[in-house]
Amino acid sequence: MQMMRMKWGQLHKQWLMWLWLCVSVLCVGHAWAGDESGGFVWRVEKTGQPQAYLVGTVHLGKKGSSLSPTLQGLLKPSRTLVVESNEADWEGAKGLVLQRQMAVMMAADVPIQQSLGTKRVAAINQLLAKNGSSVRVQGDAKMAPWMAWMLMVTDYSMPGYDMASGIDVLMLQAAQKQKMRVVALETLEPMQAFKRIPKAVVLRGIDADLANEAKSQREQWQMLQHYHQGNSKALVAKVMDAEDSVSHYPKQDRLFWRQWMFGDLLQQRNVAWMPKLERQIKQGPTVIAVGAAHLYGGSGLIVLLREWGYKVTPYRT
Repeated sequence: MQMMRMKWGQLHKQWLMWLWLCVSVLCVGHAWAGDESGGFVWRVEKTGQPQAYLVGTVHLGKKGSSLSPTLQGLLKPSRTLVVESNEADWEGAKGLVLQRQMAVMMAADVPIQQSLGTKRVAAINQLLAKNGSSVRVQGDAKMAPWMAWMLMVTDYSMPGYDMASGIDVLMLQAAQKQKMRVVALETLEPMQAFKRIPKAVVLRGIDADLANEAKSQREQWQMLQHYHQGNSKALVAKVMDAEDSVSHYPKQDRLFWRQWMFGDLLQQRNVAWMPKLERQIKQGPTVIAVGAAHLYGGSGLIVLLREWGYKVTPYRT
């Protein structure tokens, strides 16, 4: 099924970026738990269980970056690296099955040009070209509108940053080099949430994002700066103060986006991860590396791990 000019590995990376952008930008207006000053690396302990660490990541890093000595030191004695999604799962026989399943989930009954209209498709492709992307949405591809939207808001470049230098990629490479087990928390599960977004909401979202593309990039740039400066307090404050990040959407859709983001893409995923995380921690020393926004808040992993009986404290070198 030809849906767009894009390799599956590249599509998988776009999927990770989309999830990070969604959770980082739209998760606003919800109470945090007071842990935002603790940084992005946390020690996870429970009597009788192996040592574990929780690391908040982003999927863009400064070009040419190497893994910090701190993170290298956490990985060295550990047995397992737990990540949100592992690109290796998309290779071989298992990968072919996942690719077919994803193609079905992204598919639509009519060409994307019919769903979005010629002008929207042209505007999306113009934006992709402007941002230096090789990806294009093909008008005759029978793909879901939300997929075109995902590509539009994630496939852009930032000066000096790329996904190949993201913390999660560097940690994966280091884990593979020392032959650690790599366990993914998810494959296609989050896509079910996207399928529930009404088409009309997606269309209005595309129009709003096209009109406010420069503003969105500025906000992402600010959050990346906070992260790479190690300033978790500023990053969380930016997320909490990002009310205007959804203000460019039509008023009728703003509540939907907040509820969908907080419930479907953050809270429900965090809760679903907990049994898997405990199972891996019990098996041996573990490092958990997930998007930074998953750590904080009343439904964040720090609070959930504590509710499951773990002592979770900021890691200090």
